[in-house]
Amino acid sequence: METQNTPRDGILRLDHFWPYQVTVLADRIARRTTRIVKEHGLNLSQWRVLAAIAERPGRTSVEVVTVTPMDKGIVSRATKALLEMGFVLRRASQSDGRISHLHLTEAGDALYRSLIPQVTAIVERADGCLSAEEQVKLAEQLGELMGVIPDLR
Repeated sequence: METQNTPRDGILRLDHFWPYQVTVLADRIARRTTRIVKEHGLNLSQWRVLAAIAERPGRTSVEVVTVTPMDKGIVSRATKALLEMGFVLRRASQSDGRISHLHLTEAGDALYRSLIPQVTAIVERADGCLSAEEQVKLAEQLGELMGVIPDLR
């Protein structure tokens, strides 16, 4: 059966191949986000770690790896830099001393909160072309796709 993703002639039409389109869109968003966070002395990896910790304070580095598209080496380097910059602090687990939990410092929280309006503004234009229902549906569909395409890290 021919679909957009399996053309009869064996040639992908990239402008109709949704995996390619998702990659291009993600790259555009990442480039714009990088420009914003770079003005505050962060790189994209550091921003992603900061955002993952802000979303759920106390995450471990392993948990940050599972919620971001980065491997453990990149997360480790980004976390180390954020610790050195004074934006993140590490607390040993009370139940297991081998595990540490990451938290934003006051400076880290202030930086995160100052960046949120700029980062969310990146997708506001796109949000305008989708209704609230379509945005919810898109998020659900992307979640379903991520559920059937395993993370091979």
